[in-house]
Amino acid sequence: MSHILTDVEMVRLSYNDIHTAIQKAAPKIKEEFAPTLFIAIGGGGFIPARILRTQVKVDQDGKKRNIPIQAVGLVLYEAMGGVEEKVGTEVVRTQWLDFSTLGQNFSHGGLLGRRILVVDEVDDTRTTLTYTIRELQSDIDKQLAAVEDETERERLRKETKLGIFVVHNKLKPKAGQLPDDVAYFSAVDTPDVWLAYPWECDGDIDAHDALRVHNPKV
Repeated sequence: MSHILTDVEMVRLSYNDIHTAIQKAAPKIKEEFAPTLFIAIGGGGFIPARILRTQVKVDQDGKKRNIPIQAVGLVLYEAMGGVEEKVGTEVVRTQWLDFSTLGQNFSHGGLLGRRILVVDEVDDTRTTLTYTIRELQSDIDKQLAAVEDETERERLRKETKLGIFVVHNKLKPKAGQLPDDVAYFSAVDTPDVWLAYPWECDGDIDAHDALRVHNPKV
């Protein structure tokens, strides 16, 4: 079960906070989903994906194998209405998958037969996550349609799974809804508070960490 924070104005997070939260969540992810491909949403998902990869390495031929990480770049634009900003509703791609690097079996496009875990730092409105899953499913459907053998196509359809991992899930109404067959994991459930991640600190990182004395432990 994810840890639940109490209501506070802002939570400052250190790299150790992130590492510890992911490390605690990793066994459940490995046991219940066993990912074979990470897709990190930039830029908040990059560091969590890299930490998680160490925790869920694949045992193969007596050796620990790293799970590959692909990156996508998405921008959530905020619509302007009068003098007030509205919640971002339009997701625009700035970078998508390089299918030529997803595996040796290019005839299947690289996504089929994989357990694909999308990684981001926070599930806020869920708009970006919903967009990512929808676009990935579209790519999967296109790759399935290219498989001529019906038996092989159905086998690949059953073996291809989508999941999501976020470090923080904000307990609030979501703008997007995920399909029921998408696995979902969060390390920490938090109220709708301002989460100050260490990689967003543009000043003294030691001062940022020192101010954590005012925060609840996560």
